[in-house]
Amino acid sequence: MTDLPRRSLVDLLDPRGPRPRPVAHLVFGSVVLSYVLVRSLNALAEGRFVPAHFAYPDPVFLLMLGALVPVCALWPFTAWEPGAPAPRRAATVAFLVSCTVVMPLTAEFGLHGLVAVALTLALCAFGLPGGLAMAVVFALLNTVLGLAGLPFGYALFNGALLLLYGLGVLTAVRALVGAARQAHRTRELLEELEQAHELLRAHAARDRERAIADERDRMAREMHDSTGHHLSAVHLCLVNAERAVAALPPDLPPDLLDGLREDVGQARRLTKETLADTRRWVRALKPVALTERSGAAALRSLTDSFGELGVATSFTSGGAWPEDLDAEAELVAFRCVQEALTNALRHSGASRVDVDVRTGARALELVVADDGRGPDDGAPGFGLTALRERLAALGGTLETGPRAGGGFELRARLPLTTNERARELEAA
Repeated sequence: MTDLPRRSLVDLLDPRGPRPRPVAHLVFGSVVLSYVLVRSLNALAEGRFVPAHFAYPDPVFLLMLGALVPVCALWPFTAWEPGAPAPRRAATVAFLVSCTVVMPLTAEFGLHGLVAVALTLALCAFGLPGGLAMAVVFALLNTVLGLAGLPFGYALFNGALLLLYGLGVLTAVRALVGAARQAHRTRELLEELEQAHELLRAHAARDRERAIADERDRMAREMHDSTGHHLSAVHLCLVNAERAVAALPPDLPPDLLDGLREDVGQARRLTKETLADTRRWVRALKPVALTERSGAAALRSLTDSFGELGVATSFTSGGAWPEDLDAEAELVAFRCVQEALTNALRHSGASRVDVDVRTGARALELVVADDGRGPDDGAPGFGLTALRERLAALGGTLETGPRAGGGFELRARLPLTTNERARELEAA
């Protein structure tokens, strides 16, 4: 799936936030600067402002400038979302009060922009009641000011127009905030969908790899337990036959003795070569993770790969990995960790799994502990039963059950003497 843009146009126009957004800064600054500029030009045009040869500056304009000072000073400290700290809420209230003071001192130009900014702030900081209250205050204030120089009907009409304007501003801002919330929620849902998709892909890849590894393991086990065993037995029989031929009476025909020795010796050599090839195939069929890494590095890679599937993992090791550990024992160690991690992820409901590998003088110990509940019925499944049988065939043990402090634990012990038997067979 394609990456989504982190922010949209709706997000940029969303006025909510702990401080004024860039768009709010732009609108407020434009309103204040344009108002001051136009009033200044108007005063200069009428010959009533500060050029030195004019004796009397415009007192109303100076009063308006003085009223804008607290408005501009309070602006950076306003809060544009509910639940802001008390000092920022107080600054927001002071800003809104200052706007109501500035309003009687302004002409029509720029008034509506300042009203829109104040209404938006009140709505964002204090919700719909705050926005409506500010709209009513501005409308009443406009009506009262209109009564000073206009007939009652005109003043009331102007107040009603400003109230409708305020309600329109509140409606537009609420629509914009709702659209921003919907866009934000949509982006969150799409990100969650993306994460779920990646997790499903990881699970599918893990299941596919596990299925391939199980099939390779089955083939390797068949070759090791069946073909390898029979070839070893044939090799030992031929060794005994070679010894028997060497012990035959010397009065037998030389051609017969030489032929027997040559045939038995050649058969023994071919059997030994075939047995070596079988062991190489068994090693070649070990799990994919073991083809690129070996020993503790393969177990660490396996543990880390399960950490990508939503469960926290850790791997620790102590002691040097035995370099002469035979392929079957290394494969069994790998299967122990793999089976424990799989059970923790699929059946135990664990959120964390710790793998600890310790190499002693006589044995390799594997401990896989999680914080899950273990098997639902308390009985080990087929995978653990098969592992126990494979460990027993190598002289090892497997223990499973609850661990102290809660959770489930698998403890496997693999004696290092298993490689001595392999060397004896190879030397025979």
